[in-house]
Amino acid sequence: MQRASEDFLSKLVSSARQAIARGRYDVKRHPSPRRSLRGAIGESRVLPIIAEVKYRSPAEGPIRRAEGAARMARLYANGGAVAISVLTEEKYFEGRLEFVPDVKKAVAVPVLMKDIFIDPVQIDAAERVGADAVLLIAGLFNRILSVMSLQEMIAHSHSKGLEVLLETHTAEEYLMAGQTEADLVGINNRNLETLEVSLENSFRLLRYPRVKPVVCESGIRSRKDAVSLINAGANALLIGSTLMRSRDPAESVRRLAGA
Repeated sequence: MQRASEDFLSKLVSSARQAIARGRYDVKRHPSPRRSLRGAIGESRVLPIIAEVKYRSPAEGPIRRAEGAARMARLYANGGAVAISVLTEEKYFEGRLEFVPDVKKAVAVPVLMKDIFIDPVQIDAAERVGADAVLLIAGLFNRILSVMSLQEMIAHSHSKGLEVLLETHTAEEYLMAGQTEADLVGINNRNLETLEVSLENSFRLLRYPRVKPVVCESGIRSRKDAVSLINAGANALLIGSTLMRSRDPAESVRRLAGA
């Protein structure tokens, strides 16, 4: 019997395939300057926060009333976010591809595009809408759910001028990621098998040697959480739901970053 988490991942991939088939990623080009996510993290003078525009979560339901992604991005940037993450998956996260060029025009920091990347046509679309980096999920490639291997998808992303944040959850994925050509490695604190979130996952994996900048994701709610993860070895933090729920996103970013 297939586990619920596997069913959900299969649903995500099925939805992505349907979107590709109907031409969702056939988008026009939005010329924009390229910015380095890895560089911005390394140059940050405060605790590096990648603030995420995310209106819905499959695990939590609606997070915030849909409003202009550009407005949210400006609030984040004004608060000192080192970069903006934009969820573009439509069916389960209420994302839109047009969020990326809107955000790119609104801020001067790098933009990370998050989607269920399983086909190079999606990478091509990310480049055309102006993304600076893309997030690839190691677990999807381990299950051979992409038309390309992980190495091929990373290489294709680089050929389009995009940096790659490779998201991992297990120790096996984390150690493997360090041997790839990905620019950054992510640690997702959300268990995709149970949808439970635990910061202990980051603390556990950060004990292993780090050969690339590490971004911790999910479940970060306070300045204490943020500082603890940085002290444990993380180079940056990706925070979405906590900031999207905030009445004052800019101030929340300032507080988390220590700006």
